[in-house]
Amino acid sequence: MKAVLLCAGQGTRLHPLTFNRPKHLLPVAGRAVLDHVLESLAGAGVEEAVFVVAPGESDIRSFVGGGERWGMSASFCEQDAPLGLAHALSCARGFIGPQERFLMYLGDDLLGDGVAEFTGEFMASGADASLIVQPVADPRAFGVVVQKAGVVTRLVEKPEVPPSSLAIVGVYGFGPRIWEAIDNITPSARGELEITDAIEHLVETGGRVECHVSDGFWADAGSPEALLRANRFFLERMDARSHGDVDGASTVEGHVQIGAGARIVRSNIVGPCLVGEDCVIEDSSVGPGTALGIGCNLRHASVSDSIIDDHTQIEHAQGLTMSIVGRDAILCSVGGQRALSLLLADRSRIMPSVGG
Repeated sequence: MKAVLLCAGQGTRLHPLTFNRPKHLLPVAGRAVLDHVLESLAGAGVEEAVFVVAPGESDIRSFVGGGERWGMSASFCEQDAPLGLAHALSCARGFIGPQERFLMYLGDDLLGDGVAEFTGEFMASGADASLIVQPVADPRAFGVVVQKAGVVTRLVEKPEVPPSSLAIVGVYGFGPRIWEAIDNITPSARGELEITDAIEHLVETGGRVECHVSDGFWADAGSPEALLRANRFFLERMDARSHGDVDGASTVEGHVQIGAGARIVRSNIVGPCLVGEDCVIEDSSVGPGTALGIGCNLRHASVSDSIIDDHTQIEHAQGLTMSIVGRDAILCSVGGQRALSLLLADRSRIMPSVGG
């Protein structure tokens, strides 16, 4: 089975983290978003993945390689301009057989229950299209469906007045009729070829479109808040183990994973929490809800509900929370009595000025 992964988005809501790498490679519980996605697809039986990426993109190509790590093959094509999800899917048309059924997956969506059940239902159904949907409090930012007994009767993209609370999760199953549907739609008011318009065309022309209502964990990891929410979710589900060195003056409580070569000295670690390989934590408090990447150094610091990427140094920093800090950053003498929330790019420097 094949899956088309749409990975051409620019990740503007995650600036400055995405100035120098795609959002799909940002870490969640110590692993790239895309790693979680590909693991889920492999579990659903996907053997071939086609990645739609931005022009000249190399980081995703390098990360995925040939796909062997996930037991699948990988191919790549480029979307020249951000002209909508239906346009992005059409860029991969040459990789899909004319009668082939396949998945389309938005490359920054994370689902706690995976997609194996949905995939099995879609492949057995004979439907022209199938969608995962989930009730949300405010569906105006999503594609929204109206359904009856699991059959979709109407779709609307980001409606001002939503006809239902069922938002489309970024996972779709398509049969060959989707290509004709894309050929018969025109750009929306925002100048994009909307995948919802293509699916609506299927509905209007007698196609069968089904939906799978999910109540499991779902995060569109395109914003800091969603990335942190996903981080905590996956931290709670990782294996708790310690391969590092914890001294007698330190405490480790709850669901915690400590990587090889890490040293915990006179510090408190509270789960769910990940301490990456070769981290050094001294006189500090870490967690809950925190993931430290490889080779981080914390001294006289307190961090909670945060993602701290590889080789970052944090010293004399108190109250750091709900933060995402990129690779090779340095934070020194920040924070204090009030909580501090930061969003920092790779190689950021925050420290007292010299000479004041």
